[in-house]
Amino acid sequence: MFFIFSIYDFVLAEKTVTATLKKENAPRNFTLQIITPARRFIGLPFGGGFVKLSRLYDEQGKLIHARNYSDELKAEIKAFKSQYSIPYFQLWKGFLIVTAAILIWAVIYGVKNKLGNQQREKEVGQMIDNLKQLKTGQLYGATFFTDQDGNSINGLPAGWIKIDKIVGDTIFIHRSKQLDTNSALFDMKNIASFRPQSTDEWQEKTEKMDLNLLKKQLEDAATKKVDLLYIGTDHEKYSGVILTIKGSE
Repeated sequence: MFFIFSIYDFVLAEKTVTATLKKENAPRNFTLQIITPARRFIGLPFGGGFVKLSRLYDEQGKLIHARNYSDELKAEIKAFKSQYSIPYFQLWKGFLIVTAAILIWAVIYGVKNKLGNQQREKEVGQMIDNLKQLKTGQLYGATFFTDQDGNSINGLPAGWIKIDKIVGDTIFIHRSKQLDTNSALFDMKNIASFRPQSTDEWQEKTEKMDLNLLKKQLEDAATKKVDLLYIGTDHEKYSGVILTIKGSE
């Protein structure tokens, strides 16, 4: 990203004066400007106005140094300078515009974030309610720590699980073949496009999970996600939490 920053002379007033410089005997015509140093940032006035200065140019446009001013010229410049004030609002308008834009953005972002959090809380509440009334055929969104064979997975891919059946203290599930591996954060919207519609879209292997652990987690009022612990005896490579439920259909 490129930022354009520049310093310039903001002209407060200008007039033509006839004066004699030091070490000169004849008067000459000059252009007198009263200026204040100012700044621009990305094309907007962005500060300045801390001091008023004089700029004296001869008829050829040459800048005359203040050390060459005569006493009479200094007095005239002082009187001319006192007639004009620095327009601070005009010089700092860009800063005010940017500040207002940031405040507006912050308000919009805050409202959007609040609405997003409210929606997320609603989704979490629905998920918890569904898990408390666990039924065969329910679908949930989840992130996976291992594949169905217990092998480690890079990142935390998201996908679907389906409750196949519940027998005693065991939940039998299937996971979707397709996963979302591109999203950094879990969102039901990210996996909605590949919600399994047929048997072929689910993994063939049935995985056994601990129902007691699920129930224990649901007792915590602050629960926003639920870990599922694999308890199948055939899981030689990995026996532990293999996925986390984060949303429900």
